[in-house]
Amino acid sequence: DLGTPNEKIWPGFKQLPAVQKMKFTEYPVSNLRSRFSMLTELGISMLGKFLTYDPQQRVTAEDAMKHSYFGEAPLPIDPAMFPTWPAKSELGHRKALAASPKPPSGGKEYKQLGGDGDDDGYGFRIGISAVDSRRLAMGGGFSLKF
Repeated sequence: DLGTPNEKIWPGFKQLPAVQKMKFTEYPVSNLRSRFSMLTELGISMLGKFLTYDPQQRVTAEDAMKHSYFGEAPLPIDPAMFPTWPAKSELGHRKALAASPKPPSGGKEYKQLGGDGDDDGYGFRIGISAVDSRRLAMGGGFSLKF
């Protein structure tokens, strides 16, 4: 969506080693405004600075934090206003275990499909038998190896 880089928007692009070895399809530069219609002009300006191909022209994190976009409404809140939760390490061993999600019950559904082992080494298959899969060079169906 950003278009194909070229010498006009990234001086020195053609001298990059990978670029000299490849041919790129030419795509026109996209209009960020149509893709991000909810952003203000300052928001589009900042997004454009982040998405600039040329690393020499791309905005740094320090300069981005000083961008005018952060001065318009809605203003960012002070980090002290963010909600906090205690770390699991502060809960104690038993409470930390209780707070962890339970693992999924594994294998029961697979066993119900009729196979509890990898008898032929070809894994789990849907839509094709083990014998048919050996006969067909590019066999049909769906295959997963567990």
